[in-house]
Amino acid sequence: MKPLLLLALIVGGCGFEPRVLVPAYDGTTQLDADVQDLDDNTDPLLDIDAGDPFVGKLGPSDTGSGAVSGATITVEGTGERICVIMDPQTVWRDDFQADSSGVEFDNPFYENFPYDDGDLDLLAGLSAFYTGTPGESMGDFFVDFRDDNGIERRVDTNLCLQEDTHGVAGGTAGRASPEACSFETQDGELYTIALRVFSTPIDDDELTYALSIRTGECPATINECTLRGDYDYTEGLEDQLPGGFFTPEHMYCDGLD
Repeated sequence: MKPLLLLALIVGGCGFEPRVLVPAYDGTTQLDADVQDLDDNTDPLLDIDAGDPFVGKLGPSDTGSGAVSGATITVEGTGERICVIMDPQTVWRDDFQADSSGVEFDNPFYENFPYDDGDLDLLAGLSAFYTGTPGESMGDFFVDFRDDNGIERRVDTNLCLQEDTHGVAGGTAGRASPEACSFETQDGELYTIALRVFSTPIDDDELTYALSIRTGECPATINECTLRGDYDYTEGLEDQLPGGFFTPEHMYCDGLD
C-alpha cells in the first residue's frame, strides 16, 4: 500500500481533522487575505518606463480558507510589447555572490539566510479575462466556455509565459527568485498584471517586493540585482549577517563593491 493512501486511511479512520495542520486555520474563522489594488496608488513609479521599481508589501494568504493575498495593477496597451519584472523578498541562496562583472559564485564563508525569503507568482493578461476583483479577491486568467458540441472547455489566457528549468513554458520561479515576462499589447486595451502570494517570510509574514513595468523586450539577463529594494530592514540584522551587511540583498549585490 502506498504511504499516502495509508496515511489517508489512518487520518480518515481516526476521525482526525486534517485542516488543523494547514496554516491560518483555527476551525471557526477565516482570516482576510491581503488584496491590494495598485491602481489606487498615486505613486508615479507605477507608470511604464518611469525608471526605479515600485516597492510594496503584502501579507500572507489564508491557506486554511483558500483566500489568496496579492496585488493587481492595470496598464493600457499601446500596440507595443511591454516587459514586467517582479522580485519578491529578498534573495534565494544569498551565500552566492556576484563579482564585479556580474558573474555569480558560491562563497563558502557565507551561510544562506532564509528567514526573509518569500514567493510571488506573476500573471498577466487582458483585463476582460481576469477572474478576480481588484482590491477584493485574487483571480487568474482561466476562461470557461462551452464548445459547439456542448462540452465545457477551459482555456488559459495568461500572457505572462515563463519557462521552467527545462525550458517549458508555464513555469514559475521559486522562493525569493525574480520573475519576468514580456508580451505584445493592443492599442487601447486594458491589461491586468497580478501578483499572487505563494509564501511569505517566516520571520514576520510580511512580503516586500519590487515591481517594474517597461516598454519593449525584457533584459537578456535578470537576476536578484536587476530590481533593488525588495527587503525589510531589521534592526540588528547586521550583527547576524557576515561582514556587517544590513540586508541579504546588500550582501548579495554589493558584497564585492
